[in-house]
Formats: sequence, C-alpha cells, structure tokens
Amino acid sequence: MLRRGWVVAAATMVALAASAASAMASPAGDLALALRFRPLLFFDSAERWRPLDVDRFLREPGIQACPAVGACTAFTGVAQLTPPVAYLDLRGSDPEGADATAPDIATCPRSLPILRDCDLRGRSSIYAHVVRAGRRIAIDYWWFLRYNAFSIDEHEGDWEGVTVIVDARGRRVLEVHYAAHADVWRYDRGVPLFAGRHVEVFVAQGGHPAYPRPCFRLCRETNDLLPEARFDGRRPWVGNTARGCRGGCVRLFPTAPDGVSPASWNAWDGRWGATYAPAFPPPLTPAFQNRFRHPFASKLSHRHLFRIA
Repeated sequence: MLRRGWVVAAATMVALAASAASAMASPAGDLALALRFRPLLFFDSAERWRPLDVDRFLREPGIQACPAVGACTAFTGVAQLTPPVAYLDLRGSDPEGADATAPDIATCPRSLPILRDCDLRGRSSIYAHVVRAGRRIAIDYWWFLRYNAFSIDEHEGDWEGVTVIVDARGRRVLEVHYAAHADVWRYDRGVPLFAGRHVEVFVAQGGHPAYPRPCFRLCRETNDLLPEARFDGRRPWVGNTARGCRGGCVRLFPTAPDGVSPASWNAWDGRWGATYAPAFPPPLTPAFQNRFRHPFASKLSHRHLFRIA
C-alpha cells in the first residue's frame, strides 16, 4: 500500500514537473503552451479559405515582390523581404477571390471540395507569440489566409486571430481576446471552453474576424450596429483534433537568436497582398500590428458575461 502511494506521488510530481517545464520561457516551453491552449476554430459553412503554413505559402510560384512605386519582380524567397518591398502581389486578381487558390488546388489534399486551399497533411497551420508578464502569460495566436472577401472590403492576404491569457503556471485560462475588425475584445468569464482550456473561435465568412459564439442570420459586429457576414461554425478546422494537429498545426513565429526579436518574414514591415480599394489595404506583418506588440491590451466587450444562446 505504501509502495503504491509512493508510485502515485511520484507520478503526480512528474506530471507537475512537466506542466511547469512547459510553462518555462524557452522555445520548447512556448510551443508546448501554444499547443495545450490552442483555440478550436470553427469556420462558416461557406468559407473557402483556411489558415496557411506561411513558409510553404511563400514558396508558391506566381507571387510578386513590389515597391511602393514601380514594377514588381518575381518573389523567390524571404531574403527579398527588405524595406524596398512595400507589398506582395499574391496569386489571383479576380473579384471575390475566384482565382485566389493554391497552385495545386486540382490535386491537393483538402477536407471540402469548396475550399480554395489545401488543409490536410500538415498544410494548415496557425502561429503563436508567447509573452510573459508577472502572473500572466499571453499566448497570442495568429493565422494567415490568402484572401479577404467581405462586402466591399476585398484584398489579398488576411492576418487574424485571438489571444488567450493564462496563469503564470500555464494551467488555466484567465481571459480571451477576440480580434474582430479594428478592435480586440476581452471576455473575462463565461467564455465557452472545450475540455476546460481550448477556447472556441467562430470565424466570420470572408473577412475572418473572431467571435465567441456562432451567428446564423442578421449578424452584427461586436459592440456595433454594423452588419457582419455569417459565422455558423459548421466547418471545424482540421487542427481541432489531435490527429489533425500532428502535422504541426501550431508553430511559433520565427525569431532572431535572442529568442525575442522577430525574424524572417515576421520582421518585414510590408503589406501581405495587393490593394483593390484604398480604404481597405491588406494587413501588415503581425510583428508590426498592435495586438502583437501589446498582447495584453484589449477593450472590454459588453458581452463579457457571455453564455451560449
């Protein structure tokens, strides 16, 4: 009986040690945290794009590196992402993103026939930026989609995401910040969780802002009367399951040798796509956006005591 007690105690200590190690500030610890608390993404049933492995995406043929003024040149690698390059002209130019597709869309592995991206066999990933401050850790998640098509807001490239704030030991969610259009909204409690730690994120069709619940008709933006595209959540992301996440569904942003400074494509101060309407430019690289720079900042939503309807 005593021996069994020692075995149980030892197993508990090992589990606690593993949990503490995964909360430590190191690339391995950051990735373990990002995987443990990764959000569960639910796309609208009509959504045509999915999060992309950015390094693989940047190796696709047909991308152009463009100065602010002048002729574009063929993009051949991240070494070209220097200040003279103001934006990337991605593949496609038709309205509604009709030709904004993976180059091998006819044969690539995808979960649905309507998709214009390949999301199986490790080709769909999201990115995490982990920041520690006192008794809290911000796990700032971002995902890149090749096209934004919401009403008159059409442009190539789209960076979206949520930030999950957890306790310093990396054991429980304290609050969640949902990025929706121009703002980031905080939900302190009552946010729907799955298995106690995986936050549910409902992604609106076309423009891809994040919401904590689905909407089937007459959708509105958070704290606003402006209309929003539907986000029925009927198409779960492949990375929601353990099996679907085996191919690296969560990756850390590339960093310099100091482990903090942005590197590679995340250190490029440019736009991810060509502009179709001046009022709706493509997004900047995450490291140059406010949510990345200030991951604990947010606005308090009027729905902070949210419950699923």
